[in-house]
Amino acid sequence: MTSINRAASSLQQICNELDSQTKFAFLVHEPTMLAHYRDVWEAMGSTEFTILLTKHFAIDESGKEKRGAADFLKYVRAQNFKVLDVEHIIDCGIKFEYVVSNHMISGSTDEIVSETDDETFKKQLNRGLVLMGKEPAWRFGPKRGTYLPLQVGKKQIRFMYGADISEGWSLKKWNSIYDLFLCHGANDEREINKRFSGETHVMGYPRYDRFFSENIDLSGIRNEFAISAAKKTVLWMPTLGGDYSSIPLFAEALSALSGKFNLIVRPHPISFVQELPFIDLLEKLNFTIDRNAVRDMNELFGIADVVLADNGGTPFSAIFLGKNVIFLDVPEPTTDSYFADSSVLELKKHLPTISAQEIHRLDSMLDSDEFFIENTKTIENMFSLYFNSPRGGGATRVAKILNSLP
Repeated sequence: MTSINRAASSLQQICNELDSQTKFAFLVHEPTMLAHYRDVWEAMGSTEFTILLTKHFAIDESGKEKRGAADFLKYVRAQNFKVLDVEHIIDCGIKFEYVVSNHMISGSTDEIVSETDDETFKKQLNRGLVLMGKEPAWRFGPKRGTYLPLQVGKKQIRFMYGADISEGWSLKKWNSIYDLFLCHGANDEREINKRFSGETHVMGYPRYDRFFSENIDLSGIRNEFAISAAKKTVLWMPTLGGDYSSIPLFAEALSALSGKFNLIVRPHPISFVQELPFIDLLEKLNFTIDRNAVRDMNELFGIADVVLADNGGTPFSAIFLGKNVIFLDVPEPTTDSYFADSSVLELKKHLPTISAQEIHRLDSMLDSDEFFIENTKTIENMFSLYFNSPRGGGATRVAKILNSLP
């Protein structure tokens, strides 16, 4: 039994307000999504929205509490946001006008199975019971086949998860369920428009708005990681990728340089669950590890002089922020992997890549003013190519787009 009491709002309140006020729902399956949505939620102001938590939001299938779940819930309660379990919404037959999600979350088809008359009747009775302050009499839960967002929303909005896009995951056919896509920049908007009919808007990167704020304070994170001002700070961000992660290939080599630099390794938060041998290796080699699943990445990127990346969204985040990037050489993804035909492969043609055997090159790069001048120039060229969107103000932009919807 978990100590986390997830529901922070009254289903009765939602039922009372739904028809007249509550238009939007954000479907959240992982605590780490707080970093993606937080600034947008705050920017939405008086706009009514509900946060829907999935069955495994806080507790994984083995019954363990997920990293960051308590922090997520502490935040949304402090903000007085409406938070409900998606199962309760389904039990009462509620569908929001718009549902925001970053992917289909669960299910295997966009086919919506029609409810029987008996199901419709019982869900209406459930809603009536809830309006009287009672518990629903019947439980239905999500239908296994149908994509989850379709079960709770009339129209679908995809909030792109990262600027790295691939045929292996982010461009798969389930995108056809979306009526509107919130894209990071020119590249993902262009590729979405090639394949799908939903309307597109460029939002930038709302989670990094604070990076461009003049009042961002980095003193706390410098103290947390004992950053020496006399050393360059290297942020190593290996992706969740099994054979495509740089941890098993580079841990030994990078550990030899940890004394010369402020070296922080930020594994993907899910690696602490799915890739424990990788975490054990980092611990054995005494790396400084960031374990905070809901870390404000603006601060972590803010103290970095250079970012080490392998796959995933990290290099694109760094480019958006104008941070120097060096790739660590990992195997090229196969056609059946999440990273198949990823835009990262094209990006690697423009930025330096080093192997574990060439780790001495990293040492010389970070000692070279010429490297930083050339790398910074390339980063800005890549920003123009992949983003060409405003830096900062993304959350306000998203709120304006959502508030303009009928």
